[in-house]
Amino acid sequence: MNQNGNPSGTEVSRAPRPWALSRFGTALTRLWTKTGPGWTKVLGASALFLLVWICYQPQLPGNFIWDDRLVLKGLNPLLTGELTPWSIWFQTDFVLANFAFWGEWLVWGDHPLGYHIVNLLLHSLSACLLWRLLARLSVPGAWFAAAVFAVHPVCVNTVARIAELKNTLSLTLVLLSFLLYLRSESGMNAAVQPAGPGRLRWPGAEFGWYALALLAFVLALFSKTTILTLPVFLLLSAYWQRGRLVPEDGFRTVPFFILALGFGLMSSWFQKHQALAGETLPPVSWEDRFAVAGHDVWFYIGKDFWPSGLSVVYPWWHPAEAVASAWLPLLGVGLLLVTGWHYRRTWGRHLLFGFGCFTVALFPALGFIDAQFQTWFQVSDHLQYLPLIAVVALASSVLAARLPRAWFSPVAGVILATLVVLSSQQARVFATDETLWQDTVAKNPQAWMAHNNLGVILARQGHLPAAREQFEASLAAKPGNVAAQVDLGHLLALQGDLGGARELLQAALRNKLANVDAHENLAQVLAQLGDLRAAKTHFQAALQCEPKLNTRLQLASLLFQTGDYANCAWQYRQTISGEPDLVEPLNNLAWLLATCPEDGVRNGLEAVRCAEKACALTHYQHPGALGTLAAAYAEAGRFAEAVKTCRQAIDLSESAGNASFSAINSQLLRLYQMGRPYHAPPAPNRTAS
Repeated sequence: MNQNGNPSGTEVSRAPRPWALSRFGTALTRLWTKTGPGWTKVLGASALFLLVWICYQPQLPGNFIWDDRLVLKGLNPLLTGELTPWSIWFQTDFVLANFAFWGEWLVWGDHPLGYHIVNLLLHSLSACLLWRLLARLSVPGAWFAAAVFAVHPVCVNTVARIAELKNTLSLTLVLLSFLLYLRSESGMNAAVQPAGPGRLRWPGAEFGWYALALLAFVLALFSKTTILTLPVFLLLSAYWQRGRLVPEDGFRTVPFFILALGFGLMSSWFQKHQALAGETLPPVSWEDRFAVAGHDVWFYIGKDFWPSGLSVVYPWWHPAEAVASAWLPLLGVGLLLVTGWHYRRTWGRHLLFGFGCFTVALFPALGFIDAQFQTWFQVSDHLQYLPLIAVVALASSVLAARLPRAWFSPVAGVILATLVVLSSQQARVFATDETLWQDTVAKNPQAWMAHNNLGVILARQGHLPAAREQFEASLAAKPGNVAAQVDLGHLLALQGDLGGARELLQAALRNKLANVDAHENLAQVLAQLGDLRAAKTHFQAALQCEPKLNTRLQLASLLFQTGDYANCAWQYRQTISGEPDLVEPLNNLAWLLATCPEDGVRNGLEAVRCAEKACALTHYQHPGALGTLAAAYAEAGRFAEAVKTCRQAIDLSESAGNASFSAINSQLLRLYQMGRPYHAPPAPNRTAS
């Protein structure tokens, strides 16, 4: 007993103290748990930031690559206007990442450098948090392990892509949650005492740290739900430290498991009904899923220890092609775990902790749960961004513990220098879309997606023959893939092969009926072939798939050509209702309402309103808009204004050297001077509609 009447060695439970979110800042400053001068921690963190900067400097100032723009803006419901900051919660996946993209777009706009810097900072911060986490767990070589993670080439697929902010953000938050949990646990182990039969009393001070850990975990789940494996890590950590689990471990992790289960079910629903909506994954038996999972585990471990030949798209592995040996990788995983359990009282416990954390963290990427990534990849480097930590920590700790002190520093230096060089080379690959896809097709000629994406780039550069080769290679690698069929069909149309383009686009629609690009491109081809009725049908189908502005304008133009003036006017009004400040639909609708040959469609007053707005948007310096406004004034009976405006249009067109437009308006001017509006003749193709 001590002087206060408490058993010796037992810490007195402190009275609960109120805390608020302001303690979050205090929490961050107290995570440096190892004793030692503060300047060494600052120096260590600075070195990690510097190493990351050196690795990724070849990529900067950076570009939007691959799906960066699509994920940043095109699929972000906050930027598309589908959801608001208040309604987005539990309505989609990656909520916090979408919030981050929304905020970044307000700051950086269309400049990629800022987005890349944010990713680099988050990756560097994760490396620092990993260092402090391993130090708190007394793992040998903690800083070295964090440095290896910071500069590992496998991480480039995540850090160099703006779209993978969800990866870097969720990792930072989950490491912070782990650290805060351990901070609360250190106090609970001494202070949690029975408060009656079968009950526990939880001191308020430690509960504050625990609540912050839960908060960080929730934020991480809102960033990316694949980090839901954290509660398993917490149990493995407790077992690794003590060699056993106690009831308090289960009690403390129950809320984490409940959150993980809830978010996991929600994410699974989102993947099936949102991300995979309209997509069908090929059927795979459970036997094949287990065989592939075993192969994937060893594939990732191989890339962790020998990061050579890294690619955005790796060849697929099919168990049927290796029937005799298909189960060997999975048996190897089981054997390793059994060996660790057998020697659990000595070195096996370390193996169980490291390899167990790796396999658990990798589980969401092993193909047992249907997800969108499976339409493109079987394995991908960005899917092991979190699992990589376990392998790195285990290998680094073995080196630090087994190598003599005199040998460890030079060996560690050589390893880090090698990884920095490899990561710099990989970052250079991710500098542009062209270098990314050229590298991919060179390493994996069967990467149909890479061939197709490279073909699109070459076509935009005007290298149509080279682009055609890439599209054909994509179809050879995966016959019937819709993306290559649509892109090759569009290219054939550009080259004048309208018949070949029609066949390919029709084949694409047979494979996927709800493909907006296939419908739109086929409509353009059919219009050029003179089949206006079929072209109209496909434009309408494209609008049903996705109401794109350009598609609606093309349909309106086709309706005008076929004499369907009322529907043409309706399409323009629909466009203007969504985009009220676009000059083209305003001008076209005004011209139609002023000059339409059908009396029931013409509307002089509305024509004047639309034309005046189009002229205001062009500061009354566009001869076409002024010519339309003159026609609208004439239809409304305001001939003096029509004459004056028409003369302005003639003067501007003559100044611009547009003699043909000047001549047309000179003829219209004579009509207006006679007090007559201009009404266009009926469309010659009216019967085609």
